[in-house]
Amino acid sequence: MPAPTTHLMAIPAALVPHIVLPRLELLSEARTRGAECVWGGERLTIETAIYLGKHTDDGFNWFPRACRRCTKAAVRAARDAHPGRCTECRGPADLCDARCALHDLLLELRR
Repeated sequence: MPAPTTHLMAIPAALVPHIVLPRLELLSEARTRGAECVWGGERLTIETAIYLGKHTDDGFNWFPRACRRCTKAAVRAARDAHPGRCTECRGPADLCDARCALHDLLLELRR
């Protein structure tokens, strides 16, 4: 198991739109402010949380964070779904920068 970091890990802003988050209206207050994993509900600390950026929905600002396990699953899903949604990805040998960055992020999360 990887050693916990001593700082808050953040997903690069350019990749955040590719990662599907739960609908805001379905989340508890603790999940919308980043105290709990936005997907699994686990309690988070600065050492365990991964910051998923500031989001604004209907004028409400929220700051989701997630645990490493759930973030890996969400990034994997985004990476795998991306080529089917992207006009730049033409096959396994011709992937766009966003798809490659999602793959690199997944590798980093596995450490």
